[in-house]
Amino acid sequence: MYKKIGLITGITAIALSIAGGTSASAHTVKEGDTLWKLGQSYDVSYEDIKRDNNMEGNIIRPGQQLNIPAVKGVSQERAKASSADKRLLASLVESEAMGESFEGKTAVAAVVLNRVEADSFPDSIQGVIFDKGQFQPVLENNLKKPSSQSEKAVEKALAGYDNTNGSLFFYNKTTAVSRWLDSKPVNKVIGNHTFSK
Repeated sequence: MYKKIGLITGITAIALSIAGGTSASAHTVKEGDTLWKLGQSYDVSYEDIKRDNNMEGNIIRPGQQLNIPAVKGVSQERAKASSADKRLLASLVESEAMGESFEGKTAVAAVVLNRVEADSFPDSIQGVIFDKGQFQPVLENNLKKPSSQSEKAVEKALAGYDNTNGSLFFYNKTTAVSRWLDSKPVNKVIGNHTFSK
């Protein structure tokens, strides 16, 4: 059973449009869409999209309706967080990943949410962020005002998108030294951040 993320205030609209909680969603194909791009956008494999739509080939056409399979292993609770939780998480994302891409910012948000769901960390966004000794901007009392991109990254992560393969840790190898983190298997590298479990 997954832990809850902060106060429950409702399901964000993006959760319904991107991940659909734990149920499948629909997508109308647009010009330029490919199965691979759709898989990346919805965080599912393109093979699963093909299988869900009984497709043999890889050709899709604008206007075509596709069923997008549910994102596996995503807690419905990810889509629920108070506005204060969202602001705090976006502030941490801005502070930790200000110079990173949108994908890099989303990855930082995903790590916090993965920790909320993990047994070995606090069970709220605020608890994870203020967990002693975890995030340098918190230690330095230097959380920044979030950009709109950081806020959007938080919404995407709350909707269930996790581009870190379930990572619980990240760090920038050019600005931090950690033999302990160096010893952990690398899940993903996005920009300057290395992500691991």
